[in-house]
Amino acid sequence: MSTTCPTHEQRQSIQLYVLNTVSTFGILHTPRHTASPYPLVIILHGLASNKVGSHRSHVELAEKLSLCGIAALRVDLPGHGDAEGSLTDFSFYDYLTSVKDIIAYSHSLNNIDINKISIFGSSLGGTLALLSAPYISSIHSLAVWAPTIQGRLWLQEAMNASNNNLFTHSSSSEDILYAGLPISKIFCTQFIEIDITKEISAFPLSLPLLHMQGMEDTIVSPHHQKIFKEAMHQASHPCDIRSYPQVNHTFPHSGPIIMELVEWLKQQLLP
Repeated sequence: MSTTCPTHEQRQSIQLYVLNTVSTFGILHTPRHTASPYPLVIILHGLASNKVGSHRSHVELAEKLSLCGIAALRVDLPGHGDAEGSLTDFSFYDYLTSVKDIIAYSHSLNNIDINKISIFGSSLGGTLALLSAPYISSIHSLAVWAPTIQGRLWLQEAMNASNNNLFTHSSSSEDILYAGLPISKIFCTQFIEIDITKEISAFPLSLPLLHMQGMEDTIVSPHHQKIFKEAMHQASHPCDIRSYPQVNHTFPHSGPIIMELVEWLKQQLLP
């Protein structure tokens, strides 16, 4: 039986360093039949996930973008996927610095239009992308899926949830577990303190921003999107807010939602 793989793109495995010395890996998707330089979307995954995404959703997104003539870069955050370290080794601010390092690295890639670099972040990746926006002027546009907006709200809802099996304490140690994996206590302390509504005043007014949220999300509730929408409105900052009934926290790997994201990114990045 023969297998036919996509021929519209080229994939390149890359190694880069974040936090000065931590080795991580990424996959760069570039279009085969489009003239360079290419716009680029950097894809950031969530906590305890990796560059592949749930049900290979980030692979699917990258393939669809390259089909449209847009390059995509999927990278493992430190302690995730193929990167060095474990979740217990890194703080929230380490991840934030790593995102800035990844963005800086993207400027060194061949055949990339550095004036058209967008970010898509899912869950923690979305939170990190939003917090990076005020400090990295090279971000052309930004799309996020179900980011935590206020750490204390997330903790309150997680502790009050009757079916909270995601955020627990180990019965055999003092470890804090997320999705069954131990995470850094410093990460938890810093994560609880985040409040993106206080950062919105520093967002560039020219930054196109898309916020997507599943309405059945029990990990990052729709309340976060509501708070973000209100804060953006008060700051007179334009933002595209989209909500999806009967959709949970997992970014869909197929169907109309992923195509909506692709179309929005095309509108921002292609002439």
